[in-house]
Amino acid sequence: MKARDKITVEITSVGMNGEGVAKVDGMVVFVPYTLQGERAIVEITQVKKAYAFGKVIKLLRASEDRARPLCKLCFKCGGCEMQHIKYDTQLAIKRNTVKNCIDRECGIDFPVDSTVPSPDIYGYRNKIQLPISKVDGKIVGGYFASNTHKAVANSVQGEGGGCALNAEGIQLIVDCFLDHIQRFGIEVYDETSHSGLIRHLVVRKVGDKFSVCAVINGDGLPEYKAFARKLEEAGVNFSLYISSNKKRTNVIMGDTVRLLVGNERVEGDAMGVKYSVSPQSFMQVNDKVRDLIYSRVGEIIKESGISNVIDAYSGIGIMSNIFAAYCDRVYAIEIVEQAVEDARRLAKLNGNGDKIVNICGDCAQRLPELIARMDGSAVVLDPPRKGCDTRVLESLLKAKPDRIIYISCNPATLARDMKYLLSEYEPVSITPYDMFPHTKHIETLVCLKRKQ
Repeated sequence: MKARDKITVEITSVGMNGEGVAKVDGMVVFVPYTLQGERAIVEITQVKKAYAFGKVIKLLRASEDRARPLCKLCFKCGGCEMQHIKYDTQLAIKRNTVKNCIDRECGIDFPVDSTVPSPDIYGYRNKIQLPISKVDGKIVGGYFASNTHKAVANSVQGEGGGCALNAEGIQLIVDCFLDHIQRFGIEVYDETSHSGLIRHLVVRKVGDKFSVCAVINGDGLPEYKAFARKLEEAGVNFSLYISSNKKRTNVIMGDTVRLLVGNERVEGDAMGVKYSVSPQSFMQVNDKVRDLIYSRVGEIIKESGISNVIDAYSGIGIMSNIFAAYCDRVYAIEIVEQAVEDARRLAKLNGNGDKIVNICGDCAQRLPELIARMDGSAVVLDPPRKGCDTRVLESLLKAKPDRIIYISCNPATLARDMKYLLSEYEPVSITPYDMFPHTKHIETLVCLKRKQ
């Protein structure tokens, strides 16, 4: 088998990234935008030692689970891997992905709940990090096609457009920004020559307010007051920032953020908890699914009769304040000093200054110290995609809290970390949540209890 070969394949399963999987002469072939049970003529695009990739040339037999994508760019843009699949089937595929990862890695056959659906399957995304570039002489905003750095324009200056996943109001800001760049002749960034000013537009919706940040290859945004007036005239409630990023890097934001217009921080409310965020703050992208997960964690804490909760990887402290309603004391551990300062401010704002102890430090060092002097404790883990540091897992096995509640955005690293903990813990529940409809991503909530 070699690149550009055209072969007919039967899709026998769906992989972790939402792609169809076929086998040809013992070789696994991954075919994006296909479904189990489909038959297609495929052109091989890349061949590795044990597997290959292909693209559909002609669909010979379609699955009953195939849907017509709402977005005409679905098969070009790298943002949605599953928009061609009926939503109920998406949920089933994601549940199977979680179960397969855990069964394979952990060697257990534990029941995995059905995936909890998102209340909104379009218009749910509260944040975008949109590359700005030039395509065919026009200024566009668009995500990169899969495995490339070639933008697929979903927004074109003067023509509108937009992504169907974005929350209401975000596209208006994108359109105003593209018009501003065009009007004042501002050059967009070219990563090959490392020239041009505008790299990305980062927009977050918080309630009815917006945080708008231009990421630039320079020190200032020309005529930013004119852009701000345009947003004001459009009725947008916003704060405007710039972040300077002059490095040759795939990292989006620069090291610092500077306020140009509005308030330093944008304030919001999550399940009755007041919070404030900057453009650099981490927040879940789907507000309604976030609330479903956090509510369930609160219920688990309440049902368990836990007195003390340790919120590891606590960030700015939103979960810590939610948990404070269900236990006597919350210990929040975060290694980023600025985030800890934000968390202390947040605890006071919500009347939890005496109930939440915010600690700046490494979880691997601070966890054992805390748990050793507690009776009745639970640790809530919400790590990044790479999962938990081994030292954190080792500290948990040494300290043995009563409950471990793990919120994961990556089934593979979740399964790896669960395997590490199974010597002392057993699962109580494993529940996937569809935080990211129409994409390959899945959030999972796992509750583990200490073995007796």
